[in-house]
Amino acid sequence: MTIRHLLIIATLLMLALGACDGEEAAPSTTVPAVSTSSAPEVTTTIATATTPGGARERSVQQVQCGDAPESVAIVCEVYDLIKTHYVDEIDDATLADAATDGLEELDGADRDQPLVCPLPAAEFAEACRVAGAEADDSEQAARAMVEGVALNALDANSVYLDSQALSLLQEEQEGEIEGIGALVSPEDRTKEEGNRQCSIISDTCRIYIVSTIEGAPAQAVGLQRDDVLIQVDGQSIIGWSIDAVTAAVRGPAGTEVDLTLERDGELVEVSITREAVLIPILESEIYGDTGYIKLSVFTQSADEQFEEALVELLAADIDRLVVDLRNNPGGLLDTAIEITSAFLPDGEVVITEGPDANVTYEVTGASIVPEEVGVVFIVNKGSASASEVVSATLQERGRATVVGENTFGKNTVQQRFNLSDGGALKLTIARWLTPGGLDFGGVGVTPDVPLSIDDDLEGEALVEEILAAT
Repeated sequence: MTIRHLLIIATLLMLALGACDGEEAAPSTTVPAVSTSSAPEVTTTIATATTPGGARERSVQQVQCGDAPESVAIVCEVYDLIKTHYVDEIDDATLADAATDGLEELDGADRDQPLVCPLPAAEFAEACRVAGAEADDSEQAARAMVEGVALNALDANSVYLDSQALSLLQEEQEGEIEGIGALVSPEDRTKEEGNRQCSIISDTCRIYIVSTIEGAPAQAVGLQRDDVLIQVDGQSIIGWSIDAVTAAVRGPAGTEVDLTLERDGELVEVSITREAVLIPILESEIYGDTGYIKLSVFTQSADEQFEEALVELLAADIDRLVVDLRNNPGGLLDTAIEITSAFLPDGEVVITEGPDANVTYEVTGASIVPEEVGVVFIVNKGSASASEVVSATLQERGRATVVGENTFGKNTVQQRFNLSDGGALKLTIARWLTPGGLDFGGVGVTPDVPLSIDDDLEGEALVEEILAAT
């Protein structure tokens, strides 16, 4: 007997740090009108801009947020969102320094027309001076400041999405993405301890291939786990954000993208024709008296499909259930709660802690798996986010044995806030903990039974190996 459910999601690089954008605590939110700050109403500074005609003095108007024109209002909007909703408190000097860093990434001003620069706090005055020297116009300066803040002051899962990047993300959520079909992880593996996640590609922050999707172009050309992405279409990705890499690799089906990868110390060149990739949400089988469910992503309908598969397996009078969450990057927190509730008759699933509120999520009371049915969860490095919520909580309650390798270690909740420039800020607003207070951020869920499992091992052979190990 086979139950197989498919969701047509054309995908590019499904980032393990939450590209599903799944654990939003609330829907996307439009930013309200920006607040005023205690900065001076209008201050004019003089910056030296190097233009094609030589070095010239340039006037920069520093304006209070309440007086900022719409073209630069995103600086104040992002500042207010961070101050109000970000999971950690960040002082104004740190935010201003990050904005300055973003401006210094520009190539230098080619124009000397007056520039308008908003001051969400007095500490941003130096950033405005640098804007006059580095930015061509006010809008470019505002975007650079926002990108600098998001990349340099916030965690790796918080990101500024310009209108193009936001459109790509929305396409992914609607299941209309076309790309290569690979799961990746941006990490700094020079760190011996703690969270290795990173957001700007450098000599130490590198993009590693975690896995490829069955039948996808990335698998067809032989991309392998731990391949490191070095170049896209002949361009080095050093200094790029994760979203910039995503945008460069993604493209219409039928078009090609050339990738340079590092594998075992050698460079490998591959040319990949992009396609629409089908991702199976869930599949299930029965092997003797053992039921098997493979869940690929926590979509909005995944909990219903999971319950349907469970009901059919339980009707066959199984003694054991193996749930495969390998390379599942996560998804909706609500779906994770529903799936956890299938195994627990009472109690809590997860606790989120953030500046807005600390929230405890309890099971729904819809437990359907009998206590006498043994449960095993399989996880690996690609199991992230919602996958970790479910496996960690069931492990803590003693309801499931976790087998495999340490999971990814994403313990944060993001919410997307729309901005006035047509883009958005995806902001970490909370961290999750198990009901027992355990935080697996950066470290991941530690399996009860450590086991190295071949990524290609599937079906009955996989179930036999798991049962032999437990």
